[in-house]
Amino acid sequence: MRFFYGADFLVITPKYNVGNPSNDYGLGFYLTPDKEMARLWASKFPNGGFLIEYDVNIKGLKILKLNNNTDEDVLKWITILIAHRFSYSDRKENEDTIRWLSNHYSVDLTDVDVIIGYRADDSYFDYSRDFVMNNLSLELLKEAMELGKLGTQFVLMSKKAFKHIRYVKSEPIAHTDEYQFFRAKTKNEYRVIKKKDDINNTFIRDIMRGK
Repeated sequence: MRFFYGADFLVITPKYNVGNPSNDYGLGFYLTPDKEMARLWASKFPNGGFLIEYDVNIKGLKILKLNNNTDEDVLKWITILIAHRFSYSDRKENEDTIRWLSNHYSVDLTDVDVIIGYRADDSYFDYSRDFVMNNLSLELLKEAMELGKLGTQFVLMSKKAFKHIRYVKSEPIAHTDEYQFFRAKTKNEYRVIKKKDDINNTFIRDIMRGK
């Protein structure tokens, strides 16, 4: 399968256990099937970047799919995000909700080679954060996912998975302001979605009460 990566430097051989542990799913190599999204990401760096294409042979790999848009998948996805993306203050402010999610929807990633799930980078983090804070319903969070607004990412997690990736080619990408326009657009889309919310929808407090 072909995947893409946008970076400020050329990565020929991705290295296991290297990167930012505060990414959505922790340490891993984050790829996208969307070439234009990778190109957009590469264009945000002041000195430009690289659009890199890889081939990943997924045969024999244990894959965790969290993009089926079921209630369970969404809640598992949120629980993993909390573990890696939420700040200390967010954790303290929502500790009861976080404890409940951890007790009911935590996922053991020990033996997982690859995660296929939604993306919650800086442009979209408000979706997950507001859901945990009871400011966004499950229905609208799932709607955003169904519309593809969160995007899907393919994450290599294990040492075994890193043996299955092969560099194909790359091209330099010049810096543009397109990524900033993209962020502004997604923030506006989020405001539109929030206006559609309804008190009769299902919020995290309702799920915790078993409603």
